[in-house]
Amino acid sequence: MAALLASLALAAAPCLAALCGAEHLAGVPLTAAQMPTDRPVHILAVGDSHTAGDAITGALREALQARLGNGGRGLMPAGRPHAGVRLRGVSVTMSGSWSARGLFGSGAAEAWPPRGITGYTVSSRTPGAALALTADASFTAFGVCVAAVSDGPRLNLTLGTDTQELAFAGDGPQCRRIVPGSATDSARLELVAGEAIITGWWLERPSGVILSNLGVPGSQLQFLGRADDATIAAQFQALPADFVILAFGTNEGFAPFFDATRLESQIREQVARIRRLAGPVPILLLGPPDAASRNSALRNNVVGGAPAAEDCNRAIQATPGRLPVDGIDIPLWNDEGGTLAPDPVTLSGPMPRAVRRGLPLFNPPALAAASAVQRRVAADLGIAFWDWRARQGGACSAVRWMQTGLMGPDFIHYSPAGGAEVARLLLADLDAARVGGLH
Repeated sequence: MAALLASLALAAAPCLAALCGAEHLAGVPLTAAQMPTDRPVHILAVGDSHTAGDAITGALREALQARLGNGGRGLMPAGRPHAGVRLRGVSVTMSGSWSARGLFGSGAAEAWPPRGITGYTVSSRTPGAALALTADASFTAFGVCVAAVSDGPRLNLTLGTDTQELAFAGDGPQCRRIVPGSATDSARLELVAGEAIITGWWLERPSGVILSNLGVPGSQLQFLGRADDATIAAQFQALPADFVILAFGTNEGFAPFFDATRLESQIREQVARIRRLAGPVPILLLGPPDAASRNSALRNNVVGGAPAAEDCNRAIQATPGRLPVDGIDIPLWNDEGGTLAPDPVTLSGPMPRAVRRGLPLFNPPALAAASAVQRRVAADLGIAFWDWRARQGGACSAVRWMQTGLMGPDFIHYSPAGGAEVARLLLADLDAARVGGLH
């Protein structure tokens, strides 16, 4: 009976194209008339490498800022903690001795140093160690979040040509927002004394849209649970979110063993956590996009069984076009070695788009299973859901996207053009839902 009621509720959930539950996004400003006049609107996207790479979120940021104004670059991991983290709109340098810790990878399960919603922390005990950024657009406020300890830290902050000392005392997370005497496009933090444990920094402007892309390559939703509650709360308090996008599912879909019950539990836990720490913010859950694999170990990766893996050889175009690609600036994985390719990935000249027929090429079954769980649980929790895979074209559409230059040869990550197309599709569905009266 419970399963029947859940199915009926799901069938009744209002959907437009790939977007379901758009009424839960009521109040998210998408037009100038909806924008506040005294502050920027903050959209916070949290996810895996698709979010970290910023091809999609960066294109969405540019589209919304062109429509509604540039509110600043928003919250970012400090420094360059991982080669797969892309920061469109800013250039970042690190000097001196720094160590980085993320929510996924070596040492990720250790509680110290704490990490917040940015997914990364960088730390140093070396006086003179510095982090610096230059933004494409000027900003009028700069913020920094640290894990304060008994011996500080003390930091010199230079905004433009003005320098001041920031002294942190006590234990626990602290965020400071500093307004320079005039707008500037540069910031520099230098450790004077103590231990610097920096959990994030951000840039603001007086009005417009901020879109913060906070992604950890390789991560699953469960790894967000490793983030420290107090640090997340301090970050949300310093730069409140008006809209949260959760974009996970690809790495769940590529896991050797996918457990639907476990994913449901994780979605419920993390949505409840965000609501507890950020308040009643509208939430949009993105299902995983289509992706393909040749790893035979993933052909039956759903615990308890699932329909056979979709054969994607049928989707291969016999004479693919060859499009000039000046640079694919994405976190491209080498599947065999499990390592990131050089940063950035640059391919000059025509990029080969041929795909060898006959070799196993398929959708891991867990991709569809993960999307189904997300859609059902989103409807139950009262949050919106976007079926990214369906909007992309459904099963095996990753092959077509790769052959037309929109995805990389790993059939997982996106080129800049592909990221822009995903952003266009998502924004079009949000706009259509608004015009259609769903929110």
